[in-house]
Amino acid sequence: MSLGIVVVSHVPEIAAGIQRLLGQVAQDVSITIAGGTDDNQVGTSLTKITQAFDANHADELLAFYDLGSAKMNLEMAIEMSGQIARNNLNEFNDVN
Repeated sequence: MSLGIVVVSHVPEIAAGIQRLLGQVAQDVSITIAGGTDDNQVGTSLTKITQAFDANHADELLAFYDLGSAKMNLEMAIEMSGQIARNNLNEFNDVN
């Protein structure tokens, strides 16, 4: 079983930065991102989250998100994706 990471952030540059950083320390882990809205503004995109799921080659995914509305879109993407339901997605949010 392989483990992958999906990062969902309201800011495209934050998602890309986290992917770059994690890629340095976890080179064998599939890391995909969904940052910002469809037009790369601050927010989240159900389409981008679904694409991040589809692009990740792991058997099981851990999803990290930054704010509550990202969780809402993440949950909708999970419900809409048969692949993710089979992949047994786990989610962790930020700890305050």
